[in-house]
Amino acid sequence: MYLKIIIVGIVSLIWLSACSNGERNVASDLNTDNDAVENQETNTENDAVENQETKAENDALENKEQETNDNNGVGENQETATNDKNDESKGLYKENSFTSKQYTKGNIKVSYPQLANEDSDKANKINSVITKAASYYFENDYYEGYTGEIKYYIPFVNDEFVSIAYEGLLTSPSNSYPINLSYSTLVNMQTGEKVSLSDLVNLDDSFVQAFKQGGIVTDQSSEYKQEIKKYIASLDNQDLLKKFLEADKMNSPEVFVYVTEDSIVVTIAVVHALGDFISVQISKDNVSFQ
Repeated sequence: MYLKIIIVGIVSLIWLSACSNGERNVASDLNTDNDAVENQETNTENDAVENQETKAENDALENKEQETNDNNGVGENQETATNDKNDESKGLYKENSFTSKQYTKGNIKVSYPQLANEDSDKANKINSVITKAASYYFENDYYEGYTGEIKYYIPFVNDEFVSIAYEGLLTSPSNSYPINLSYSTLVNMQTGEKVSLSDLVNLDDSFVQAFKQGGIVTDQSSEYKQEIKKYIASLDNQDLLKKFLEADKMNSPEVFVYVTEDSIVVTIAVVHALGDFISVQISKDNVSFQ
């Protein structure tokens, strides 16, 4: 009898222990499940926050890029407007408004410009003045028997003036050395008239001084420049002024002038040992215009 009671007690204890362990396992499983749910919720919330922050950053970056593009667009539009304005300020006449023609007499060839694609009285007058000036020395046999080629360039052109400079080398069997020839033509684009130095600036002692202080236009050595400077300094002011008053007259080929964007270049004839001619550049700021 007592043995049965003991066995029943032992079985009861074993059963109670098993139940207790089962509850603990269930609780543990519940805790594990709860932790998993909490971790999942936390991860989900963190992912949502990260996604939201990333989206905000991307939106900010896109807005910044768009703003930059907008600013670039404004800059491009402003630059285009500026370029258009600059193109308008250049006016009707440009260097490509002219085409090249050639005059030939004997063994001498002279290239000169002519207004292209224009058939008006003013254009015809301008072309006539240019042609006459380009060929004058050879039409009037100043260099009869010489051989050579004269080429031109246009240092300046706008709606008011066109400046044309000619240079070339002439040789002759009767001359022991070649001649460096340089002359120029300045034409009023509004009237079609040839413009001389005296038409352009006030010729006085101030201009003579500006000439003597001007820069020497040459690609030769600094020693040559110094030699030319000494020569110019030795010239008499009154003699220079007389030459300037006769400048740009084809029958008195000692002084010619051409202009650039910011200067006036005066070319005077000199002895062959100095190169046949010298050119002096004078800033427009140092000149009193008519």
